Amino acid sequence: MSMSRTLLALMVPEAEPLVGDLRARLDPAAKLGLGAHITLVYPFLDSERITHAVADRLRTVAAARQPLAFHLDAVRMFPSTVWLAPSPAAAIGSLAAALQLAFPERPRRDREFPDYVPHVSVAREVRRDRGAIAATLEERLHASGPVPCMVRHVHVMERAPEGWQTRLVVELGGPS
Repeated sequence: MSMSRTLLALMVPEAEPLVGDLRARLDPAAKLGLGAHITLVYPFLDSERITHAVADRLRTVAAARQPLAFHLDAVRMFPSTVWLAPSPAAAIGSLAAALQLAFPERPRRDREFPDYVPHVSVAREVRRDRGAIAATLEERLHASGPVPCMVRHVHVMERAPEGWQTRLVVELGGPS
């Protein structure tokens, strides 16, 4: 039985010129084909549970929101992750909360993170080198300036044996 995990994400290709090479080396998800992104809900439903009804529910939640404009303008760290922070972040957090509420049947992690923090992971599982990686990223961000992003879709990404793939894309703000 092919059960694969899925996640809901905002894809931010605008970040690739800044972080693509770092992610390719330092983020396991990038090695599996997942582009720069902000995770909204993970884990989401196992792939075989993504039915037409689920897709419709996703479309309904996404349609009630506006497309998201933000800048990636700060480098931050979790204990073993270096990431870029979007600003403003409130609308992203609100979208994530709405999606979590809309899918109470999604699997839960062993420990839920109490506060959702929107972020673009650049390096993961890097406890020892994270200071140096963050400094490199700071220099790049300083040189390039804040990265403007415009996101108009929510992506359902599926972890297939050969890597991450897009399973479904729904539009923010609904059909115009």
